[in-house]
Amino acid sequence: MQKLIFIIILLAVLLITACGAAPAAETPPDALTHIDLGVGFAPNVQFAPIYVAQTKGFYAEAGLDVSLEHGYENDFIALTAQGERQFAVASGDQIILARSQGLPVVYVMKWYQRFPVGVAAPADSGIDSPQALAGQSVGIPGLFGASYVAWKALVYAANLDESAIDLQEIGFTQAEALSQGVVDAAVVYVANEPIQLKHAGMAVNLIEVSDYIDLVANGLITSEELIRENPDLIRRMVGASLKGLAYTIEHPDEAFDIARQFIPEMSDEDAPTQRAVLNASIELWRSDEPGLSAPEAWADSAAFMRASGLIETDVEVDKLYTNEFVKE
Repeated sequence: MQKLIFIIILLAVLLITACGAAPAAETPPDALTHIDLGVGFAPNVQFAPIYVAQTKGFYAEAGLDVSLEHGYENDFIALTAQGERQFAVASGDQIILARSQGLPVVYVMKWYQRFPVGVAAPADSGIDSPQALAGQSVGIPGLFGASYVAWKALVYAANLDESAIDLQEIGFTQAEALSQGVVDAAVVYVANEPIQLKHAGMAVNLIEVSDYIDLVANGLITSEELIRENPDLIRRMVGASLKGLAYTIEHPDEAFDIARQFIPEMSDEDAPTQRAVLNASIELWRSDEPGLSAPEAWADSAAFMRASGLIETDVEVDKLYTNEFVKE
């Protein structure tokens, strides 16, 4: 009997010791939900919040294993609509275009607070307003994508006579075209080419499209199907992404060091310019209500695209986006 009591006590002690002393088990890698996140064409400091969320473990804490997949925005939108990808980064104008074509994609987290496109011209050119573009040549990468949408938005919002402007397709050579005088002005990303030109010693005037119309810029998108079937996954993805965004804004030096690990081709010579690009990008991201979409911006964006002929049918504005995963 005493032997039985001793065994029972010993087992109890071992159980208590195991429960009290064992460290919390880490989530095994195979328990994480794998996400292929479609982003831009190549690694860039503009994706620093995602790099931070990966490196600091914000995605892992949310039970997610997020890998970045680089490619074309339109491809990722189509794949997301088809359920081949859970999430992608896309601009609001492309969501409006996709919905007008029947693709069931939804914008679930606003990232950029201002549309990141504008028109740059040499500081001594006198081109410092949309009206000053009359009679000038303006270079644009092509008649597609965010650059073209932004150009049409500026024409629309500033009531420009587009026939009085010589619009030229120049590919993605805006900085070179401006510095060499190939064109009088160029459609640029406000956190990119103007920074490059400044660091090369050329001052520019910048006409930001966001000063004339509030277009919805880049954010996180998913599909209607995933919203119905797995809202918790969306909630975790949005929460971890916003955490990465906030950390980047609050710790830009550390965020830049993290970003460099994902951009091996960035040289020490390039680093100061790219650091300035990150600073400029952060100013496009800042918000008192991070992640939230404004209904008015969606309505204005859709109305402009319809009036400009960028879409051929009206879209239901309330189906373009949702704030439900940001508010929780």
